[in-house]
Amino acid sequence: MNQSSPLQPPDRQRVDEQIAATIADAILDGVFPPGSTLPPERELAEQLDVNRTSLRQGLARLQQMGLIEARHGSGNVVRDPEGLTHPAVVEALVRKLGPEFLVELLEIRAALGPLIGRLAAGRSTPKDVEALRAALATVQEADSAVARQAADLAYFHVLIHTSRNRALGLLYRWVEHAFGGREHELTGAYEDAGPVLADLRAITEAVAARDASAAAEAVETYLNASALRMVVAYTKNNGD
Repeated sequence: MNQSSPLQPPDRQRVDEQIAATIADAILDGVFPPGSTLPPERELAEQLDVNRTSLRQGLARLQQMGLIEARHGSGNVVRDPEGLTHPAVVEALVRKLGPEFLVELLEIRAALGPLIGRLAAGRSTPKDVEALRAALATVQEADSAVARQAADLAYFHVLIHTSRNRALGLLYRWVEHAFGGREHELTGAYEDAGPVLADLRAITEAVAARDASAAAEAVETYLNASALRMVVAYTKNNGD
């Protein structure tokens, strides 16, 4: 391998994903600025110490993410990452920029809270409330931070479904998916069950009472509080 290369060989596990992540990081670092062309496949394969098949699979992932564009006669041209919204690109930004970008993501998540609560309260049916109470019970029964985190996620899926707004659901899922499988780095936010359960109960009761203002406030309060816990957990987990 070329020792002066800015690229580091990926782990052998999930090679194509590692290749995509390595090149994405280089793009975000400005090694390959927007409009530039990636090195030829043979050269890239040598720099990364991977075979051409794995490299092509990794490049295909980058194309799907929208980070590069294959142009006939030009090769793989780098696109401007700031103009992209693919969850994998956002996850790469979280990985590269750390807590600062995570906070920005969580600000969007919290901003959606009042709308989620208001719509859910205004459009809930007895069946929705029953489903919400069942989701809350699952959170309460969770015996670990990991289980509580998964149950919290499921609770919000029910809550957003209750809003009857599919576009809102897509927006929330976009933020959710932006974490790109790094949810384990946020699990510490769910170690203490007390505040999680207290806030989710407040949301549930406000929706059940069809009190739109109270539900909006309760969801916003919970998302802001959980965001603070997540940033602490992420920072601790990454040693920042």
